[in-house]
Amino acid sequence: MAARAHYVTRPRGSIASVLAREQRFLSASQIHRKLRRAGERVALSTVYRTLDHLRAKGDVTARPDADGEATYLLCEPVRHHHHAICTRCGCVEDVDCEAMERFAESLRSLHGFELDGHAVEFSGRCRSCR
Repeated sequence: MAARAHYVTRPRGSIASVLAREQRFLSASQIHRKLRRAGERVALSTVYRTLDHLRAKGDVTARPDADGEATYLLCEPVRHHHHAICTRCGCVEDVDCEAMERFAESLRSLHGFELDGHAVEFSGRCRSCR
């Protein structure tokens, strides 16, 4: 069976554009509001389905906000990284953390524990908010 192509639909492109422009975690409803304000006619259910698709492809990462609502961030799929999230303004910085990668390797080599994956987030205040 031939592999299916992943087409960039109009909603997919619009949602990715919002996430790229904002560069912070946003909920599906926040993304939906931004799209509607920009004149896009897209259903909230389409936003959720599209975010699920982008997450499954590894193009976005998801995390719950303080109220438990899922929020989404566009990621660079070409390299593994972690996030530093400002608790005041919500901006997100990509963080390369070699120490974390060494720790994951020691779990494999010393303990025989094979990781399926890991996620690390650092929280604090960014340079602008300090």
